[in-house]
Amino acid sequence: MPPICKICGSVDQTVLYHGLVRAGRFGQFNAQPQTVWRCGGCGSGYLPAQMVNYESAEYRTLVDGSDAPEDFYRLHDGEQADKLRMLGTGNLRDTVLMDVGCGAGSFLDLVKGFCQTTIGVEPTPSLREAIVKKGHMAFPCCHEVPDIWKGQVDVAVSFSVIEHLEDPLGLLKDIRRLLKPGGRLLISTPNRKDWLLELLPDEYARFFYRTVHTWYFDAEALSKLVYLAGFVEPSVSYVHRYDMSNAVLWLRDKRPTGLGALKVGALENALFSSMLEATGRADYLYCACVCNEAP
Repeated sequence: MPPICKICGSVDQTVLYHGLVRAGRFGQFNAQPQTVWRCGGCGSGYLPAQMVNYESAEYRTLVDGSDAPEDFYRLHDGEQADKLRMLGTGNLRDTVLMDVGCGAGSFLDLVKGFCQTTIGVEPTPSLREAIVKKGHMAFPCCHEVPDIWKGQVDVAVSFSVIEHLEDPLGLLKDIRRLLKPGGRLLISTPNRKDWLLELLPDEYARFFYRTVHTWYFDAEALSKLVYLAGFVEPSVSYVHRYDMSNAVLWLRDKRPTGLGALKVGALENALFSSMLEATGRADYLYCACVCNEAP
């Protein structure tokens, strides 16, 4: 039976995908086919999830293969420059910045020299301990950020987090409680209109849909989500993170290969990414928005 949408409350649901979904690394699948629903009200995709303990090492291992800070740095340090480019540095000096779902704090490390205060929200204990050791404030969830910070945060970011949660709308409302009126939020998530889903609707879908991702957004659904949470002026940007080599080998071998497995020129890669970004079929979305008033 179709679920009621937990974002907008709509009962208008259609099947977006039915089949095997990834459980961990590539090649590991749920034992039984799963159904991903699309809400006719807000357009979000939803995979009904089992109860999840976000603070467990087992969950972080499903997401990244490990809950060790060193492994987080190895996997994610290289992504931070692109995030900072999307946020910009022009208005970071002497601000209070909060990163929700910050892992071991790679982005916080990058902006600490600009910001007056850096706050990390991270449920995994081993990663949160690493954050504190580097001089950032850290809390397991937004609810546990003390009330002294209510309405005091200038900038909040949350990268690749909302798709994991049972209640992404609730998270954004929690973030809004901590932001100043006029404070900025930047969130990111995979793009449900990834071009490979069009070309490989079976093989790529089994990779794209995964047990640790409960929600799947396109640009329109992401904009509706932030509006419902009380933010205004949403601006969605498309970013393609993978090169032409990865695309060619996906089409040939039906599996991920990372970057640079084939020799492709920088110009060709740039044109390829630009084309996907311009047509809204890149693999990743960023949404920048503003907290209009105190909640």
